[in-house]
Amino acid sequence: MVGPLWTPWLGVYFRRSLCRRRRHHPWPRVAAQAADRGAPRQTICSAAAHFVTSGLQTPFDVGIVMVTVVRDTLAQAMRSVFAQAFRGRMQILVGVDRWQGDRAVVETLQREAPSHVAITTLDLGYSTSQRNGGVYPSHYGGALKTILSYAANSRHVTYLDDDNWYAQNHVESMLAAVKDKAWAFSLRHFVDAETGQLLCEDTWESLGPGRGVYGKAQGGFVDTNCFFIDKFACNDVFPEWAMTRFAGGTGGDRQVLEKLRSRPYGSNDAYTVFYRTRLTGLHPYLLWRFKRAGVDLARFMPPQAIPGDAVWKQCADFDRAQDVAGSSAAA
Repeated sequence: MVGPLWTPWLGVYFRRSLCRRRRHHPWPRVAAQAADRGAPRQTICSAAAHFVTSGLQTPFDVGIVMVTVVRDTLAQAMRSVFAQAFRGRMQILVGVDRWQGDRAVVETLQREAPSHVAITTLDLGYSTSQRNGGVYPSHYGGALKTILSYAANSRHVTYLDDDNWYAQNHVESMLAAVKDKAWAFSLRHFVDAETGQLLCEDTWESLGPGRGVYGKAQGGFVDTNCFFIDKFACNDVFPEWAMTRFAGGTGGDRQVLEKLRSRPYGSNDAYTVFYRTRLTGLHPYLLWRFKRAGVDLARFMPPQAIPGDAVWKQCADFDRAQDVAGSSAAA
């Protein structure tokens, strides 16, 4: 049984749970490959399967930052960039926080890259995150998003976690959305993390400034994967990825939105990001939103984890009191 659901919960839940998608595990020690057999491997390199014909020095149309632990889903994420309908020049910047997976995966993807896509890999040989012994408070890549945002040889930069992916029209539609704006955002689909099955459109969380279930309590929310930023107009926001202020090293996406909210923005108004999530462990109110969206919770959760009718009634009462259903529909 849960207690009453009210607006202050939204702020607490936001701070604790928005970064739930990541799961970190102990990683294997990487064999030394430097001349000194006891030295860690450190690499910073760029590669393209067929070489980018205009050369790496010529600025790209977009830089796509991917911070990774090289999990199994990295290949799907990167191949969704390779498959973009946009045929302009793209730079993928891969920052390795730590090696959870096989180095050969990254090397294979570098060979697969089409001629208009360059891959720049940053492997410092250590993690910059405090959770792994580094300096920066962000638990999700430490300073890598900040470093790679500035390093991208492009005016526009966007982000893709290694367990998510883009629709084919994502980059093309977002470049149109950000034109003459400081930044833009897309919408997203929820996908079950275990099965990869599509759950539903996110019509309540990542909806932009002042919208969705976090609109009143937090001023809205934009998921990391949905941002598309003009670096010239927003060059001061990138340290927020590293200097997170909330418990558990979370809150970077919220802090970035706080700095961007007052600047001109656009949206492609399309669900062009596919975002993995686990239903088990979510707050009952968020499960209620999935239930209302038509998701059969029993397919993706153990029966004992599904709330009962009394909880659903509390959620429905909360919706009526806060007029969430009406505001979400208008959004």
